[in-house]
Amino acid sequence: MIPFKQSRCLQVTANEMKEIYEKIKTPKKLGPVVKWENDFTDSATVFQKDGVFYMYFISISKDVSVSGYETHLARSEDLIHWTYVGKILKRNELDRWDSKQCAGYASFLDIAYEGGGRLEQLNGNYYIPYLAGNSDGYEPDPLYMGLAKTKDPVDPASFERFLKPILRPEDVDARPYEGKTLYKSFMFRDPLNTTGYPYVNVYNAKGEDNGERIFLAVSEDGEHWERYGEHAVLDLISNGQGTTVADPQIILIGDIYVMLYYGSRNCEAAYDSFACSRDLANWTVWEGEPLVKSEYPFENGHAHKPWFIRYNGKNYHFYCAVNDQNERFIALAVSE
Repeated sequence: MIPFKQSRCLQVTANEMKEIYEKIKTPKKLGPVVKWENDFTDSATVFQKDGVFYMYFISISKDVSVSGYETHLARSEDLIHWTYVGKILKRNELDRWDSKQCAGYASFLDIAYEGGGRLEQLNGNYYIPYLAGNSDGYEPDPLYMGLAKTKDPVDPASFERFLKPILRPEDVDARPYEGKTLYKSFMFRDPLNTTGYPYVNVYNAKGEDNGERIFLAVSEDGEHWERYGEHAVLDLISNGQGTTVADPQIILIGDIYVMLYYGSRNCEAAYDSFACSRDLANWTVWEGEPLVKSEYPFENGHAHKPWFIRYNGKNYHFYCAVNDQNERFIALAVSE
């Protein structure tokens, strides 16, 4: 584990937080964009390649007891209408650590606010981290952090999984509250080199209290990762708020890192919000209106798990909508 780098960065001010909110808000909801009859669809991560938009998303059968996460690919010309392409990470019978759960997420995108979600190549490859496990069911403990690579991120048959997890909950350097399961990972190249490492991994994990917090890891090459910092960087449970935080994504606006995440407290409806930082270690949490929350019957359970992309001056906020009709699907909110 690498200690936090000493920093004298200025705290993000209340006025700056308001300005950030105005830049990333998406008050207009368009409803479902990827919805299946027999499966839950979840956790959209969207990127641009060669002028076309693609989405990695995950699915699990509504009979979760005999199922697990798999990862799929869809494409779009306009970020609203999506065409299914195929499955990229599949369950198998190999009895590996990642045979029954393989939920993948786009990573190493241009994180700039106006970057348009363009995918970046490392070491001649494209990479996709994934939540991994070897038990059937809905997110059964333990879950590990896997990594796969490909020469073509939009060819469903081209992904090659690493033989071992890149991070495990039982690692000797695991910090408090990440010793049970590792969840969604967002990896990015840091143009500001704030931690002293070129690549940063922000992810949520669960500890012995079953709450989720957000942690950091760093890398010199994008493949080998080491934990960064002595504790979680976003922890709204231990500070008394009692709120789980999960599914982080980072965008960069000027010199301010903006972390989108979802929050959930005591089984109440989950919502999407954000926090801001200048050093990746100390975060100011937005206390105002959530970016996305439950408002309509189609999302009366949860409206959560953010993915933000800005293109041609417009904001697109993909999220997972859950309702009391046993539906879970990918929905979209946009700026006016």
